[in-house]
Amino acid sequence: MGNTADPAITVHLPPMYFPAPLRRHPQIEVMQRRGLDWMARHGLCDDPTLARRITGTRTAHFFGYLCPQADPDRLQIAVDWGYLMFVFDDIPWDATAGADSGFLDMAVRIIRTLETPDAGLLPPGHPMTAPVTDLARRIHQAAGPEQVRRLADSHLKWLLGAACELCAAARAAPLNANEYLALRLMYSAAEPTLQFFQLAEPDTISEGEITSARVRALTEMAGMAAALDNDLYSHGKEQWLAQRRTLSSRPVVSNLIDLYMRDHTLPRDRALHAAAVLRDRIVARFVEVRDQVMPSASPALYRYLDNLTCLLRGNFEWGLIAERYTDPDGDHPGAVRTVATVSATPAATGAPSVPAIDWWWR
Repeated sequence: MGNTADPAITVHLPPMYFPAPLRRHPQIEVMQRRGLDWMARHGLCDDPTLARRITGTRTAHFFGYLCPQADPDRLQIAVDWGYLMFVFDDIPWDATAGADSGFLDMAVRIIRTLETPDAGLLPPGHPMTAPVTDLARRIHQAAGPEQVRRLADSHLKWLLGAACELCAAARAAPLNANEYLALRLMYSAAEPTLQFFQLAEPDTISEGEITSARVRALTEMAGMAAALDNDLYSHGKEQWLAQRRTLSSRPVVSNLIDLYMRDHTLPRDRALHAAAVLRDRIVARFVEVRDQVMPSASPALYRYLDNLTCLLRGNFEWGLIAERYTDPDGDHPGAVRTVATVSATPAATGAPSVPAIDWWWR
């Protein structure tokens, strides 16, 4: 294994606004052990390099920061899903084949398996088949029909967005900021992640509450803030990998910082600042709308909104420690370091000029 005594890349992020401190589930270490044992039982830790990368995702910390009061047995399903989906995300799907690649075929099979665990659509012997089927069965045992439908629909949106991202990369088609943010909201996997929030709680949020305009906006805002934070804390990893790719293999735009550098000819530090300002606007609006909704929320919705608030800080703190971002290829530990500063006030407020998301302010 490679070794890096000092970080090859250090990224200093601008101050970022968070409305609440980090909270932590008391059984993170238990859920981590169970999750890694589950991955090992399905043969996904047989290769030492892959096992190291799976452990380095710190997925139990991710969900333990996001849902600090959840039932640990129900949250374990989310933790196991997270460990598995990071492996799925890292499979080198062939972007040159666009939507005709194996990715879209596998995505359709996964979605149907979540709807019907015994559908028999996943290919025998594929490393995803047994664990996805097991997760689907556990979801059906733990969740009611409304939750199962919402979870399957959220995977449809996520995997459709991921397929669209592959197509954009294959076409080398530049995305503008509006297009990028609309697509980012889909392929960031925010929706299935937030559906697991609901699965981890014993009470189901009513259809009227979860589909109301304000709750939909809060769900999207929290997901977008997390996605933009990912753009920020993964930027050093993207730089490190870009230095080792050929020009032809680089994605059109790997994150919002790259887009600002390209479209507005901003230097890197100003592009980082612009991205942080946009996410601060979104977080500030989230707090404003959340405070309007919480007083009349049902207990189930109140817990959900509380978890969305935990998502903002928890996702960010997790991203700073996850080896997925500090060790870009699994063979250079400590190659990237991200230095962050937390602010008690947003850098800016008010709606940005982005049609795909400005309905949150209306």
